[in-house]
Amino acid sequence: MTRLATLTYALALISCEIPECAQPAYHRAECRVAAENELAHLVTANGVEVRFQDPATEDTDAWVATGVVHEGAGGAVQARVAGVGDFRISLHGPSSGTLPLRLELDNVDPRIPAFDDQVEAFGLSRVLALDVGRLKVLEGRLPESLCETGFTLTAVGDIQTNPIQGRRTIAALHDELDRADGDDRPLLGMLFLGDVTEASQVEELTTALDIFRSAPVPVAVVPGNHDVYDTDDAAFNRVFGPGTMAFEVCDAHVTLLDTGSGDLAPSVEGRLPELLGDGSQELLIAGMHHPPYAGWTGGGWTAEDQSQHLLALLAARDADLVLAGHVHERIEFEDAPVPEVVVGTAGANQANTDPDYGYLRIEFDPETGLSWCFVEVPAPGSDGIRDGSKQPFSCQAPFDGGG
Repeated sequence: MTRLATLTYALALISCEIPECAQPAYHRAECRVAAENELAHLVTANGVEVRFQDPATEDTDAWVATGVVHEGAGGAVQARVAGVGDFRISLHGPSSGTLPLRLELDNVDPRIPAFDDQVEAFGLSRVLALDVGRLKVLEGRLPESLCETGFTLTAVGDIQTNPIQGRRTIAALHDELDRADGDDRPLLGMLFLGDVTEASQVEELTTALDIFRSAPVPVAVVPGNHDVYDTDDAAFNRVFGPGTMAFEVCDAHVTLLDTGSGDLAPSVEGRLPELLGDGSQELLIAGMHHPPYAGWTGGGWTAEDQSQHLLALLAARDADLVLAGHVHERIEFEDAPVPEVVVGTAGANQANTDPDYGYLRIEFDPETGLSWCFVEVPAPGSDGIRDGSKQPFSCQAPFDGGG
């Protein structure tokens, strides 16, 4: 064997034997997939294994990236539910006897009934004191009565350097919750479409996490390009969990995709038919950071063929709405293969002395179907709110802008 052939053979062996992300490169989408799966389960110091599961199944043999789990100070386990609505966690202890476990759950809808082992509840948080035997399963499910007369979701992206405006956006959800309940279409969650940070720093991510913890309903978060600059640390996934997820809210199947690197991980693209659901739900809503719209993919997508493949699949599934951020304005693409709305308006710089901040309100009425409109959230110091007084958050329709 020649020296060149020997070198080629050695390199081939290395490339075959080194796993995808053995060396950190978390600016790559596939590495984030590996990270979010690792972070969805945990073996505690005293031997209890905590696994996030798919709430639609009864399987407990493996785990699914539907949340993120850590062991904190004093042995308490902290678990954040990634999606909106139902969730499921399995706890695996010794084959005989039990082990104690303090479990602190975050991003849980307050309307999910209390658990038998629950000792405290505040906002979106629950604290449980558990004795874990061979297997214990925790299932959090929204009451079916919430879905009888329709529902409301909200969506927005792009806080970046403006956490104060981000807090104002979340504060507006408390008024939104009151309004939605009054209209018998309860607010069930927010879909945050990426760029919670400017430079993917842990301090920025935890600031955003604290902002979302003050929301009245769960917040599902996907990463934007500003959230995944760090190559050595899967910081976004450690704080928020999976960047790609699918869940069901009443009559809607919601698919959120990690496009933070301007593309989809190959494993995610291969799973798109599964992630987009089986069509049994009345609605299909998809959300991501970069707008998958022909002519706009140059504004972030590095793989335009992927964005068009995604659009083709969404059109074939008769998707009802595509949501995106990244562009710091509100735009509705009326001539898109499926209805598409961009709302990168949670606080990021718009190079405008009178910025257009706010979020998208998405409502489903069983009789009239799906509708959406933009809710303005004025910046601090705007006319009429300099004294700190509240403003009504009324919807604006028809939507401004568009293709």
